[in-house]
Amino acid sequence: MIRTNLKIAATALAVASAFASTAYAAGFQLTEQSALALGRAYAGVGVDGTDVSGMYYNPATMTLHPGTQVQLGAVGVGLNLEYVGHDGNYKENGRATEEVLPHGYISHQINDTTWVGLALTIPYGLATEYDSNWKHQELGTDAKITVINFNPNFAWKATDTLSFGAGIALQYVDAKFGVGADLGTLSNNQYQGRIHNEYSADGFTWGFNVGMMWAPTDNLRFGVSYRSETKHKTNGTLKTSSNGMVGMAGGHAFSLDSMLSGSRDASVTVSGPAWAMFNAAWDVNDYLSLYATFRWADWSSFKSLETEIDNFDVQGLSSYNPLLGGVLTQMSNIENDWVDTYLYSLGYDFRVNSFWTLRGGVAYETSAIGDPKKRTALIPDADRWWFAIGSSFHWTKDFQTDIGFAHLHGVHERSLYDHRPAELGGTGEQVGKFRHLDAYLLGVQMQYRF
Repeated sequence: MIRTNLKIAATALAVASAFASTAYAAGFQLTEQSALALGRAYAGVGVDGTDVSGMYYNPATMTLHPGTQVQLGAVGVGLNLEYVGHDGNYKENGRATEEVLPHGYISHQINDTTWVGLALTIPYGLATEYDSNWKHQELGTDAKITVINFNPNFAWKATDTLSFGAGIALQYVDAKFGVGADLGTLSNNQYQGRIHNEYSADGFTWGFNVGMMWAPTDNLRFGVSYRSETKHKTNGTLKTSSNGMVGMAGGHAFSLDSMLSGSRDASVTVSGPAWAMFNAAWDVNDYLSLYATFRWADWSSFKSLETEIDNFDVQGLSSYNPLLGGVLTQMSNIENDWVDTYLYSLGYDFRVNSFWTLRGGVAYETSAIGDPKKRTALIPDADRWWFAIGSSFHWTKDFQTDIGFAHLHGVHERSLYDHRPAELGGTGEQVGKFRHLDAYLLGVQMQYRF
């Protein structure tokens, strides 16, 4: 058995959920675990005390919810990733269909100081799909990932002002991605043919989350929380399809289909980054509350992925045909060099009356892409602004529904560059730009208190 370690970009594997595709997130981290908090761009999430999704962001905040409470909801996502070639004559768009990110929570107060809860969420994901023969298929053709988070939590109210919480995150990932190559383009028409690799795999892992909440007054609350990195060792299959002919040493020509096509066992480790969050909430009066959030995510630890592929001797192929070997390596050897990301958010709730609450928020989130020349089509990513509005309807003292809407608008650097090494004709020059990197999010949920 031959095992070849190949580095594959995190971008190629970082992509959406079983029930949903991504909401155009920093790296592939999804913030959308609450439809209510979506309406204020997730400012003050958790310490706001308005829904039990806070246990995902900070488990200590369960102590704000007496009795037993159930919450079910979802956030729908639509993407616009409009790409234009540098000459203006070529256009493409990531074709991921509109999808849904579900979430569910239950919290229960055992006694005056102890709470338990369970969160079911989609913490990471993104979905992108281009035509398999699109012009820059070497930068990716499609990608999708499922990360389901099953998260039991515990909270302890140490004093009237101080609470602590912790949880165990049990996660399942199901991932696939595709990348292709046009040999005619790469060889100046010396060869003709196409190669496409499709990787699919799944795996399980676990992590943890902890949090603390301090409420110095009845109207002021602060929270600090941390969620650990999760490393998923996935096992699956690399399926290669190809057509055309190439020359090999000795002057012989070989069919790409007979040489490469087929399925091989493969494995890859994909990680969700550690992150930390600070939240604040101020109930100004009976009508108005103000919120703030700061979040850091450790994307700088996620520079590349190491994949092992059985019975795929790229080095051996390179000795017979350097161009072919170089193409296969290029298809699986994309570096990220990502950087840490930061989210800054401000928002408000305005309680019009006992039935109706209005809210809004704005946020700014930085991109995980440190070197724009290493941006891929699968996760184009860019700095983004969030603009959000929402509302709650309190039908009874125990039952309410919440709705939130947000527009995420990508700004600053949004270009794609030629990633190919010089020996494959790469120039490192700009090949085009994403004219639009936008996401539209609509969330709905219900809450019931027993």
